[in-house]
Amino acid sequence: MTAAVRVVDSQQNAAVKRARALERDRALREREATYLAWGVHLAQEALQCRAPLRQAFVGPRLAESRPGAGLLRRLLAAGVPIIQATTRVLDSIIEGCGDQGILLLAVRPRADLAAILAPPSSLILATHGVQDPGNLGSIIRSARALGAGGLVALEGSADPFGSRAVRAAMGAQFTLPAASATTAAFLRVAGAARLQLVAADPEGALTPTGVDLACPTVLLLGNEGAGLPEELLRAAHRRVRIPMAPGVSSLNVHAAAAALLYETARQRGFSFSRP
Repeated sequence: MTAAVRVVDSQQNAAVKRARALERDRALREREATYLAWGVHLAQEALQCRAPLRQAFVGPRLAESRPGAGLLRRLLAAGVPIIQATTRVLDSIIEGCGDQGILLLAVRPRADLAAILAPPSSLILATHGVQDPGNLGSIIRSARALGAGGLVALEGSADPFGSRAVRAAMGAQFTLPAASATTAAFLRVAGAARLQLVAADPEGALTPTGVDLACPTVLLLGNEGAGLPEELLRAAHRRVRIPMAPGVSSLNVHAAAAALLYETARQRGFSFSRP
């Protein structure tokens, strides 16, 4: 099956306005189970992973390069509805995506919190108050690379399916389950699943090498300034600090996540299952 290519040059086109609304409105993305991903690399990843796509916007020069022409052929062959738009129109949806020449509307998976935390998942990340989408996306990318089975974004965290988080994650959302949840719901489900909760805490008595991270575990990460709320610290079975050189008080939250993920992977012998 092949898709037809429709051409638009107006920022007021209905499809363009809908894409712009999805970019700006997290609640709309959640209601319509749709998120935006832009750039040649992300498009290649989406097709490689067979991520379900609702629509593609392509720029006028995409087909002039070999990778771009290949993407266009594969999108057409997959039956994805395609809209050809000017660079200006693409930039009106997400600033900067016009130069890349491709923007996808992807189907957002309906990730269930209980399913993410249930066996056989044995390593999950949960973030609280991680507001910067670039940091959250980088955490998702490292989580996918180092063997995590999913991510839960708690209160105050950016949308894991916002376009900036998707771009920072470089396509990890296509294969890593992610969901948003309240702290109360998360603690209830994690408790029922008998998961070890390990909190990143600068005041923690333990270091990562002193904790058994080979058992089913959730790594809890908080805001760089405020840290984790007391409710999560009380619920944690272990609180760990990352040893740092004198004069350094904290790490970027993504760096802390990567350090904990690496130690977890090391303890598990760097044995990764395919998604």
